[in-house]
Amino acid sequence: MHAARHRGIRVATTAMPCSRLRRLAAALMLTTLAVVPAVRGTAGAPQPGERWPGCEAQAPSGVPAARLAALARGFNLTSWLDQSPPRHPDMAALADLRVRGFTHVRLPVNGELLMEAFSSADAVAQQFAELDRAIDSLIAGSFGVSIDMHPGDRFGGLYRTDPQQAFDLLEPLWRRLARRYADRPADRLFFEVLNEPTANRAVWNADGPRLVDAIRQEAPAHTIIYGTANYQRIDALIDPPVADPNVVYAVHFYDPMIFTHQGLDWAPTDPLSELEGVPFPAQASDPSITRLFQTLIMQGRVGAAALLTTQLRRPWTEERIDGEFAQAQSWAIRHRRAVIVNEFGVLSWKAAPAARIRWLTAVRRAAERHCIGWTHWEYADGFGFVHRFDDGHERPDETVVHALLDE
Repeated sequence: MHAARHRGIRVATTAMPCSRLRRLAAALMLTTLAVVPAVRGTAGAPQPGERWPGCEAQAPSGVPAARLAALARGFNLTSWLDQSPPRHPDMAALADLRVRGFTHVRLPVNGELLMEAFSSADAVAQQFAELDRAIDSLIAGSFGVSIDMHPGDRFGGLYRTDPQQAFDLLEPLWRRLARRYADRPADRLFFEVLNEPTANRAVWNADGPRLVDAIRQEAPAHTIIYGTANYQRIDALIDPPVADPNVVYAVHFYDPMIFTHQGLDWAPTDPLSELEGVPFPAQASDPSITRLFQTLIMQGRVGAAALLTTQLRRPWTEERIDGEFAQAQSWAIRHRRAVIVNEFGVLSWKAAPAARIRWLTAVRRAAERHCIGWTHWEYADGFGFVHRFDDGHERPDETVVHALLDE
C-alpha cells in the first residue's frame, strides 16, 4: 500500500498505566528471545506443515522452509522508517506480540529518505542509522524482518513519467542496502524489491528482474520478496516468474474495496470516501446495500453508488475470498514458488467492528488453508490493530489479535 493510505493516525488520549518494571521486563524478554531461541523454538512460528497440513507437499525448491516459517504470520510496522521524524514503537508491545505468535515484521522504508536526490546527505546518513537500529532490534527480538522499499510520492511519480531515471536511483540504493545488511542472518532478514510498483506492467516486468539480480550480487544468501505491477493483485502474478528460485512472491488483498476502504480520508474526491456501513459478507440484494445505494443516489453521490453496483456484481463471501487464495496457491504449485500476502486489512473507522473481524478472519484462514504466509496491514494507524497512548505505550486490540492468531 502506498504511504498515503495509512495517514489516519490513532492515538489514545489516556495514558496506559505502566511502570519502569514493565520496561525492564520487556527488555529482558527481548534479550531472552534473542539469546535462547532454541529453548522456545521459534516462539510460535509454524514449522512446515505443522499448522497448515499438507503444505510440505508444495514446498518451493529455492526458499528454505525455516524462512517460510519466519514469514508465516506478521504485521506491517508503519511510521518508523517511512516518515520523518520517525515514530518509534513500544518495544514491550512488540515483544508481547512476538511471544503470542507473530513471526514477521514488514518494515516499510521510504526510499526517498535514503536517496540524496530527494534528501540531504546528512538526512540520508541519519535515516540509515535509524534503519540499522530498527533492523537489529527486531532481529534481536526474534522476528523475521522484511526491508520493504516503499516509494514516496515523488519517486512514485518519477517512476511513472521517467522510468529510466527512477531505475537509475533505485538500483544503486538497493546495492547499497544489500551490501550493508548482507551480514545479517539470512533466515531473519528479507529484501523486498518495491511495494506496488508505479511503473506500467511492461516496464516493471523488465526492471524488476534486473533489481533482483542487483540485490543477489550483493547478498547471495538472502531471500528476496517480489511484487508485481497492478497493485500486486493475485491475478497479476507473472508467468513465468523471475529465474532466481530464492524469491517469495508477495500479493496484496483488499477486496472488496467498498468494504475495506470505506470512509478513506486521504483522497476526498475518491468515491470510497463517501461510503459508510458496507457490510461483510455482502451482496447487492442485501437490505443494507439497497438502502445505502438509494441514499447515495438521493445525495447525488453517483460515483459511490456505481462502485457498489460494480463491486457487488458477484457477492463477496468467505467462499469467494477462499477462491481468490486458491488461485494464488495454484500459481505457486504450478511454478514451484512461494507466495505470501503481505498486505491485507480493513480501515477501522467506518466498517462495523464485527464485520471487520469477519473479513480479517476469512482472509487469514484462506491464506493458511492455501499454504500462504500473511502480514497484516498495518500496525497502529488507520488500518492498525494496536492502540497507541500519548505516553508512547501501546496495547493491541484483542479482538483483532484473536482473529489473526485464532487464539
